[in-house]
Amino acid sequence: MGTSNIGHFSYNFTAYLSKPVHPSSLGLFRILFGCVMFIQTAHFIATDFVEHHITRPIIHFPYHFFQFVTPLPPLAMNVLMWVMLAASAMIAIGFLYRYAVGLFLMSFTYLWLIDKGFFNNHYYLITLFSILLLFVRGDAWGVAWRRISNKNSKKKSISYIPNWQLFILKAQIVIMFFVAGINKLNPYWLIHFQPMDYILHAKADISGLEFLRNTALAAFFSYGGLIVDISVGFLLWWKRTRILGIVMLIGFNFLNFWLFWNIGEIGIFPLLLLSTVVLFLEPNTPARWFGKQPKVHDTPPIETSVHRSSSIIHRFIIVYLVFHLLFPFRHLLYPGHVDWTGEGQRFAWRMKIMLKEADIDFFIKDNDGNKYPVPVNKMLSPKQYNNLIYYPDLIPPVAQALKKEALKKGITTPQVVADFNVKFMGVHPAQPIVMPDTDLSRVTNHPFLHSQWIEKLE
Repeated sequence: MGTSNIGHFSYNFTAYLSKPVHPSSLGLFRILFGCVMFIQTAHFIATDFVEHHITRPIIHFPYHFFQFVTPLPPLAMNVLMWVMLAASAMIAIGFLYRYAVGLFLMSFTYLWLIDKGFFNNHYYLITLFSILLLFVRGDAWGVAWRRISNKNSKKKSISYIPNWQLFILKAQIVIMFFVAGINKLNPYWLIHFQPMDYILHAKADISGLEFLRNTALAAFFSYGGLIVDISVGFLLWWKRTRILGIVMLIGFNFLNFWLFWNIGEIGIFPLLLLSTVVLFLEPNTPARWFGKQPKVHDTPPIETSVHRSSSIIHRFIIVYLVFHLLFPFRHLLYPGHVDWTGEGQRFAWRMKIMLKEADIDFFIKDNDGNKYPVPVNKMLSPKQYNNLIYYPDLIPPVAQALKKEALKKGITTPQVVADFNVKFMGVHPAQPIVMPDTDLSRVTNHPFLHSQWIEKLE
């Protein structure tokens, strides 16, 4: 009986993924994604992202396995930004679609892989969307530019796409929200209302809106955010609750933008999430808006229509989604609280749930025990320095860079030590995250093992 049920589910799931659907919702998402990326890249250029985050900082923080990713010369980096801008525009209009997506994917991902000191979750999501768009027919509808050639005549006649091309994008969004909600199921968020209480106080300091200091409001934001994250993906997916999901998503993102735009980096993340709403509409809805509805062809029975390539695609989708469900919880393999140690914190949709306040002083220590303070904040960009507070794995590269400078200045066998005291989640009083006598130039990070030099949270 169990085998029969599994077989029945597999049959229905395969039929669901193979079902022909109208390409207009995917096409509209491609247009919106391209426009949002154009805005993001134009912002990078206008704010001189290359100068402030890549050229000016003395220290960079490579990712494990990507140490070979290093900055290009400043001129080349600026050219890359303009290439990204052109690629995003090409995505929006559908010109040389796959080449444009591939070019944007490589350029944008390279940009944030240079330095994990300016990692954030929406950069990661943009890369994931770009990878998925590379494999779906985002140009099957709404292409403003078409090359006139017999070679592309078949592409122009496409009037449907297999449902898996919408499914995998929607599933990625649902997983992101749901995992973010699961991450909020902790006492700091649910009982102490942190970091929302801290964020609202910071917003009150800047805006002068004193009512934001109310603890009841912090509780409302905390539980409201949890409910949205846990439920909104499913509400959007089901037709009967879709309107409620859309209203929640729009309200949530406008509120997020208002709350964070001047107190913490949120960038185009709300705009990016709003663009995903179209994926959850009925696939032919955008075509109906514009009065054009090419007929969706019927397909033969599933037994004759599913080819070997489709079977491989469906297996890949399952593996891809299972990975993205499990990978964010890899921190459970490490001792200690993930937001204290930072181990397993990235690529895990742990968004706006971490609060650390720190006093940081680095010193060069010579053979005679003399300690010389080093203004590390002047060697890093503001974002790098802020992330140094949150991610202990940035400490060893800083220490190693300081040791090299000390050697250049003639200090033999220098040590790098730090008074690095962190107040955690507004609950735990300040305590050292590394011992003051630890030579930090000798400690290392391992991609899969716990860093023993990180002190236990008390």
